[in-house]
Amino acid sequence: MAAPPNLGEGGIIVEVGKFASKCIYPKIENIVRFSSNIDNLRDEMKELTKLRDDIKGKVEGAEGEGYKPKPDVIKWIEDVHELEKEWETMQERIAAAKALAFKSCPKCSLRSEVSTQAKNIRDQQCRLIKVGENFGSNLVIENYQVCIIGVWGNGGVGKTTLVKNLNNELLKNVPSSKLSFGVVIWVTVPKPPIDVRMIQAQIASRLSLTVDDEAGEESIASKIYERLEKETSFLLILDDVWEAINLDDVGVPQPEYPARSKVIITSRFLDVCKQMRTDVEMKVYTLDEDESWQLLAKNVGNIVYQEQIHPLAKKIARECDGLPLAITVIGSSMRGKTRVEFWKDALDSLRRSEPYNKNVKDKVYSVIKWSYDTLESRDIQSCFCIARCIQQLFR
Repeated sequence: MAAPPNLGEGGIIVEVGKFASKCIYPKIENIVRFSSNIDNLRDEMKELTKLRDDIKGKVEGAEGEGYKPKPDVIKWIEDVHELEKEWETMQERIAAAKALAFKSCPKCSLRSEVSTQAKNIRDQQCRLIKVGENFGSNLVIENYQVCIIGVWGNGGVGKTTLVKNLNNELLKNVPSSKLSFGVVIWVTVPKPPIDVRMIQAQIASRLSLTVDDEAGEESIASKIYERLEKETSFLLILDDVWEAINLDDVGVPQPEYPARSKVIITSRFLDVCKQMRTDVEMKVYTLDEDESWQLLAKNVGNIVYQEQIHPLAKKIARECDGLPLAITVIGSSMRGKTRVEFWKDALDSLRRSEPYNKNVKDKVYSVIKWSYDTLESRDIQSCFCIARCIQQLFR
């Protein structure tokens, strides 16, 4: 066996230096290139977030059509969310490491730790982008087990508008491989206590069924059931449900897979959705501050950009708590109002109004009350009340 070469003192130092360089150089490189690496990672995280938002939007749209996201897609969205949280939590450490740029050696340790964490995040980010891009259009499965869909959220948040748009699209009878029903039925559910006869009357009217006024609920339910059973599929939309409704009492066949029939309910309460055994619950969220401002400006017009009105309009938009109904009502009412006093009065009224019914979202009540109070005369206010009572009688 050959003896190891005699390196001598100088040779040993060189070899030790080479070994140390191999261990230390990557760390030194990370430290030197710290800012560049962080900036690149920030751009890559934005790219991942954009991809996540795109995929999430497609999934949510498909859910509204009765499709169900694949488990691996749901897991991917959750993983991206967790990585974003980790990225957010390390921002303070990044700032601290950058602040130490011209200080002594302690910066090296902190920068090295942050660089290592950033590398781990980047590895996960690259993997997630690759997986997300590979999904393509293969995001959901047509799951006929999703039969009853609940759309819920605060009053005035836009549930009815959302579902009404779907209803209007379906009534156009445009041929579609994804959305096609034999009949689409819209029912505005009366406030509690539940009035089964009123619900049945709206369904019977849509189905062109003749119903005897003297007939009992069970008899009408039987007729509705027989008629709907003849359809290849149906979509029943129950809007503004405050209490769980027994579909058997109404005469609606319970949608069961593999049938293509669906029931969509809108409600302010998640519990009501669950009591009606929804397969999917979709929450409709309020608008953020920027979205609220854009909606108000759209309804009011360029007046909101006038110097004295602009700050008041901004405050009014915030007072509406992100509720599209409240913003639209007050925006339409303030259109053409150029006097600053009107804007001050509107803001003051919104802040002072209190709802009588605590089930009503405060800001929705405040805006409707303000809108009523600003009607030009008592006569017009009386007409408004009478019209509302007539509407309730025929619902």
